[in-house]
Amino acid sequence: MKKLYPHYILEQNNSPNDYYISVKHGSGIRKYIRPQVVFEHDGDAPFKPVPENHAYASFEWGVNYVVSNFAQNYLSIHAGVVAKNDKAIIFPAPPGSGKSTLTTYLMAQKGWRLLSDEMSLLMPESREVTPLVKPVCLKNNSIDLARSWFPQTSFSTIATATVKGNVAHLSPPESSWQQRHRPALATAVIFPRYSPSKSMEIYKLDKNQAFMMLAENTINLTLQSQLGFNTLVELIENTLQFEVHYSDVEEVKDFIEQDLL
Repeated sequence: MKKLYPHYILEQNNSPNDYYISVKHGSGIRKYIRPQVVFEHDGDAPFKPVPENHAYASFEWGVNYVVSNFAQNYLSIHAGVVAKNDKAIIFPAPPGSGKSTLTTYLMAQKGWRLLSDEMSLLMPESREVTPLVKPVCLKNNSIDLARSWFPQTSFSTIATATVKGNVAHLSPPESSWQQRHRPALATAVIFPRYSPSKSMEIYKLDKNQAFMMLAENTINLTLQSQLGFNTLVELIENTLQFEVHYSDVEEVKDFIEQDLL
């Protein structure tokens, strides 16, 4: 954690704790033979034990689990979010769509900052996005791509053969950490679809279609009930929505900067 989190984050000893979490070794023989670890939240273990070399990945996934399940003061959307000039672009998508890779590339570009690679936290009945700045989860081929974009940045060791494949985490740029309390207003919602060896295709979505697609990626819409519905309506009515099929992340960046910001 000292490698991926700034010292001023880890040294906030006087700050109130929102959650109590830990990653511990398994009990019994698993302490010594093929050691395993287990993520715990308030003494509960929501996940099965994993190999010891998956400990850091388990910690980061556990943090995402806790926030998505217990931070009910926000409408949580499974999405990457980046911002430029306090204008946020939300990338809702299921795993494997390339949202983390796209988010990582954009936060490497001048003027951009990370809000989250996993969750868009929307204030109720607004399009204000609260940052959840933490190390970015990279999988398989995206790890080497990120190393080429961030040659001087800290990466975790690679956790091999996890349920998500080979996984590494990347520490965001200092500018993202420094602005971790600075919200941004959503300007556009882009549903990314990574399509290798294919020219970029952009489809403008109508409001009804965009609402349904966004609802499918919203984590706590049922719990939020009418408030969550109102928040999605506010977001849809005050942003542009697109589905973008891409193979070149730079083309997506150019589209956003030239046409949306």
